[in-house]
Amino acid sequence: MSDKAKTALVLSTAAAIAAAAALLAKRPASAESTGVVTLDEVSINLLIAIAQGIENLNLEGGFVQGWPPNTDNIEIARIDIAALNTAYRLPAIEVPDGFTLLVKAWPTNAGIIYVARSDPDARNVNQVWPLLPNDFFGVAIKNAHLLYISGTAVGDFATVLVEQRGD
Repeated sequence: MSDKAKTALVLSTAAAIAAAAALLAKRPASAESTGVVTLDEVSINLLIAIAQGIENLNLEGGFVQGWPPNTDNIEIARIDIAALNTAYRLPAIEVPDGFTLLVKAWPTNAGIIYVARSDPDARNVNQVWPLLPNDFFGVAIKNAHLLYISGTAVGDFATVLVEQRGD
């Protein structure tokens, strides 16, 4: 996250906290105090948005969305295991903020696919995440090419999938 983005996040968080304080201050005081605090839906949504980082705050309609919007496209790639004890770098596929890269071992594989963060790690069974046939692994990472796979059977393969925002 850039310094400008961090500054904007801090300022928007401060503004949301100030808006929440003003909103709560405008609420009429209850004549009898039961010790239970009640909030209307707009106040609850505002507090949820503050807790989630204020990324998708829209106060006009009283609606808060705390997850990335749906995407327009997906990108899929296949990585074949052509030789044993060989690491294969995943293709360069950007993973948008808030999304997850999925790595799936194909259902008809005969062996195990290993997922790791480097070429040497992909060839070291003590440093991998194993995927049995039809297993999948999800990770929030900036780019698929930061991961490597290897496998125990020539001819096996893995697929990667990530949602993509429109251009």
